[in-house]
Amino acid sequence: MSDKELTDMRGVIKLALIKIGIRCDLIGFSYLCYAIELVINNPALIHNLCKGLYCEVSRKFMLDNESCVERSIRHAIENTYINKSFSGLNKMFKTDLYDLDGKPTAGELIRLVAEYYNLGLYKEA
Repeated sequence: MSDKELTDMRGVIKLALIKIGIRCDLIGFSYLCYAIELVINNPALIHNLCKGLYCEVSRKFMLDNESCVERSIRHAIENTYINKSFSGLNKMFKTDLYDLDGKPTAGELIRLVAEYYNLGLYKEA
């Protein structure tokens, strides 16, 4: 992947998370961005969150363990759920994935944004 493609992909990921309602001032936002980037480049990582994906993210951010990553991502999701729900996901995918009382798990959110990128849905927005 060229530098321009990588920069463009990172921009799409960040914009998608902002559209969903994830606050970019939360540490979990940065962890989500990198986790999604990893899953786009290696989809098998989504099947091993704790000992695979979160370990890779913790290495990148020089953290002692993956539980900090998991907790920060869950906090970002919970914060979004409390403040505005996940209707932004419904708009991005043009379908009802989550109602007002529904929220994705960390794995679901990472997978959905990775698929949003892989399917090129950002080009239609």
